Amino acid sequence: MKSNPSGVCVLAVVVLAFALVGTRTPPSIHPESLARIEVITSYCEKADPKSESQYLAKLTGLTHDHSEDEIRSDRNTSNYRQAMAQANETLLKVWQITGVRACTEFLAENQ
Repeated sequence: MKSNPSGVCVLAVVVLAFALVGTRTPPSIHPESLARIEVITSYCEKADPKSESQYLAKLTGLTHDHSEDEIRSDRNTSNYRQAMAQANETLLKVWQITGVRACTEFLAENQ
């Protein structure tokens, strides 16, 4: 079976990004982390629609301790926009089957 190098990268990004969800003790969310989590969550919701609510719950878990103003402020930064563009660009290069596998493996490991 041939491996997609960008697929391996995506799996690593998904696992690392969602690992951040479990560590909600920092006083603020970095705009770059928020952007990557939102892009990955959106990607996984589309790639694995039957588990959409679980991905949304991960995003909600990350942001629920933060005010809407803080989240809105982070989304208005150039760092957020740049990180979002980079994450989207990376995910566009991933084979769909690899992305689906990365998303579903993450959910299986963290239930």
